[in-house]
Amino acid sequence: MADLIPVSYKLLKGMNESLILNVIRHNKYVSRSEIAKITNLTPPTVTNIINKLLEDGLVKEDKLGESSGGRPPVILKINNEAFDIIVIIIGTDIMEEYLLDAELTIKESKVDNIKKEDAESIFKLLFDRIRYLKDISKKEIAGIGIVVRGPVKSSEGISVFSPNIGWRNVPIKDMIEKEFGIPTFVENDVRAMALGEFYNGIAKNVGNVVFLKVGHGIGSTIILDGKIYRGINDMAGEIGHTTIDVAGPKCSCGNYGCFEALASEKALVNNVVKRIKEGSYSLVSEYVNGDLENITTRFVYKAAEEGDEVALSELNKIAIYLGIGIANIVNIFSPELVLISGGIVRGRKFIEDVVLETIKKRSFEANYSSCSIAFSNPDYNTALMGISNIILDSIL
Repeated sequence: MADLIPVSYKLLKGMNESLILNVIRHNKYVSRSEIAKITNLTPPTVTNIINKLLEDGLVKEDKLGESSGGRPPVILKINNEAFDIIVIIIGTDIMEEYLLDAELTIKESKVDNIKKEDAESIFKLLFDRIRYLKDISKKEIAGIGIVVRGPVKSSEGISVFSPNIGWRNVPIKDMIEKEFGIPTFVENDVRAMALGEFYNGIAKNVGNVVFLKVGHGIGSTIILDGKIYRGINDMAGEIGHTTIDVAGPKCSCGNYGCFEALASEKALVNNVVKRIKEGSYSLVSEYVNGDLENITTRFVYKAAEEGDEVALSELNKIAIYLGIGIANIVNIFSPELVLISGGIVRGRKFIEDVVLETIKKRSFEANYSSCSIAFSNPDYNTALMGISNIILDSIL
């Protein structure tokens, strides 16, 4: 590529160049004539811009498209050799590190266990891994994406509070950019996952979506007209802390009867443990040799597979509360899609029917009939795709 730094492309060139680059990126394989139709730019304008993008090495010509009788069109795609990006996903117990090319193909990946690491050690590991991936890349690093749990001020790149590692008001973006001189983008894990579904997954091209991550807690992202609704303080979407039952159990936020306290996987485990302590027999207790502190959702789902009454009844209870919470979402937002993700998807077969029945009973018919309820694919790394697209949307 010429002496053009990819991260500066949007600023150095113009809106039409950026528009065409992103049309090519999102459509994978597209011809010049298709680009003209999508962008409403004239064919000569498209041709001139494409020629410059080819010269700069940001796009390349690929196989010929299908002919409709005349000369077959030449297909264009993003040049995967143009640059690389780095993505780090900091989870509860592990940190995932990726080097991807411009087409978001993974070139290098690594996983580190951070379960027993303190905040300072995790910072050191984070910087070491960025340095390692930068050193092994043969290309310009166009951007770095960091995904963390907990609330994030995305525009400032600040981790407001990451519960698993104890970070509070950490200016991740500034720290990494000062160290490496590479544009850095920071996002909350649930928003990154939602964007991954929006760009490449079940929610692709769906303009109005409420994304729910139901795991140890309940997080959510609201997408309206194709854009994340962030609220005035970048904190919108705390559906997990809406009240379902004022007489319900105490939530981690300090209130009582929150959606999260009643319908999360943490609530599921708490309920199973409570039943066993009260004298109910369950295979779950056998799986952990009576040590109830070692009970996890994995054992609950395993017991449910074996027909365990306690596991099945507590899953049914979670399903009812989950349905009530989603019915509230359907009535408030009237979205096209509510997409359920997170660890609860592993128990889908035990809860889906009850969840859907409860939503139907408690939603306005007009809202329910126009809304789809779906479960995500647990094997798809939505957070990786989400933060990668945030980077590319910002630099191209």
